[in-house]
Amino acid sequence: MIILPAIDILDGKAVRLRQGRLDAVTVYNDDPVDQARRFIDSGAEWIHVVDLDGAVLGEPRNIEYVKRIVALGVPVQTGGGIRTMETIDRMFDAGVHRIVLGTALVKEPLLVREACVKYPGIVAGIDARDGKVAIEGWREGTDHGVLELILELEMLGVRRVAYTDISKDGMQTGVNYGAYRALTTQISIPIIASGGVSSLDDIRDLRTLGPQVEGVIVGRALYERTFTLEEAFVVARGEG
Repeated sequence: MIILPAIDILDGKAVRLRQGRLDAVTVYNDDPVDQARRFIDSGAEWIHVVDLDGAVLGEPRNIEYVKRIVALGVPVQTGGGIRTMETIDRMFDAGVHRIVLGTALVKEPLLVREACVKYPGIVAGIDARDGKVAIEGWREGTDHGVLELILELEMLGVRRVAYTDISKDGMQTGVNYGAYRALTTQISIPIIASGGVSSLDDIRDLRTLGPQVEGVIVGRALYERTFTLEEAFVVARGEG
């Protein structure tokens, strides 16, 4: 299992939100690139970057930060406000390995199909509240159920999904293990877990679901020093 430390960028700073709320922001580093460097120095093999400004405004606002993080030399997975093919091209040209699409999954299915044909590194970022998919930086609900949307996206060519339970995100109350267990019985593509990781036991539990849960995004638990990145790697490898 891969551990993806998360860097959420808002107003040029590395922050974490609670349940995606912009009125519940904690700043952890004034320099997102410095934060990425710290993660890499601790052994990070991937960095997960979210452009929160872009998610709210509908187009990326922090591409320069993403480029500088890419230049540090580890694979970068990024999302936030990526809703046109031109932007997708720009991001891959900047050197990112994976792009996470969110709002576009619901509003621009033809774009999703085109992107999946052109690039292998497209991730469906499914963010859900009470079992329903949320878009527009989590501010807008939809009538789409999680499984319903994922199955539609598989038909469009999506081959990886990052699933976030919004109610858990940033709360350090534990992951929604039942949701991930259900997904592993209903879909066949790789899953990246996100939201609520509060202890090493959460990582252990996710690992029991097998290789289909190929990674877990960890944010606040690392920033709050609940556990170290090095400890997370050990557990993800099944060694502790």
